[in-house]
Amino acid sequence: MTIDLPSHGPALRSPFVGSVVHAIAILRYLGPMPDGRGVNAIARDLGISPSSCFNLVKTLAAERLLLFDPATKRYALGPGIAELAQPSRGENILSAAAPAMRDIADRFDVACGLWRLAASERLILVALSESVAATRIHMVVGQRQPLYAGAAGRAVAAATGASHSSIAAGIAAVRWQENPDIEHYVTELETTRRRGWALDRDQLLRGVTSVAATIGTADGAARFVLSCTMFSGQHGDDMISAIGEATREAAGQLTRMDRNISNPVAPG
Repeated sequence: MTIDLPSHGPALRSPFVGSVVHAIAILRYLGPMPDGRGVNAIARDLGISPSSCFNLVKTLAAERLLLFDPATKRYALGPGIAELAQPSRGENILSAAAPAMRDIADRFDVACGLWRLAASERLILVALSESVAATRIHMVVGQRQPLYAGAAGRAVAAATGASHSSIAAGIAAVRWQENPDIEHYVTELETTRRRGWALDRDQLLRGVTSVAATIGTADGAARFVLSCTMFSGQHGDDMISAIGEATREAAGQLTRMDRNISNPVAPG
């Protein structure tokens, strides 16, 4: 596949800056590719030298315009694109979520993450707030996980009303450390819908417990998930329920905020 660079008359003469043109070309190229592409493929298809391409994608990733998947070594569009594309909406979901995430992380000594649903049916961690504890669970912005994995996956499955067959296929694709029974998983979704938050205890990762709740956007779709991750045994059942409720409340506030920004009430 070959993508032509934008033509502005004689090739890249002043006042056009070659590195800027190449950076924009990379963003346009990756737009229709939710699963991303590796540096060599990007460089080859766009006619950019591999070393220059590497420096460009690293810079774009540092500015959150691209996300890097360390497992596949691929780059895809990052959350910074949405921030640039929606200035009229004021605070976007990422900046709006930051105070609530910090509060929950500090209050309950957990790692609070914001996940985005990707078109590739995976969840991408786009923001993270960690406690100050010396020992904590290692999470990295940009990491991905299968759509129905863990508490975040259960929250998505419950919110989207996924069919029994798609759930069965989805959980079969996850590398669980303790495989959930499909019927029990489906029953858990009913509990998740009723109380507003999902729970995974030792199944995705042994020794790790997580809770999660979806954030609905203005069009009613669930495109983000707020999660809290902690060591199993760190908190008792009552405290886990309190964390779940705090996560649900924060997700609900972000849902209402997004809808108010997208659909402002006209002055009377």
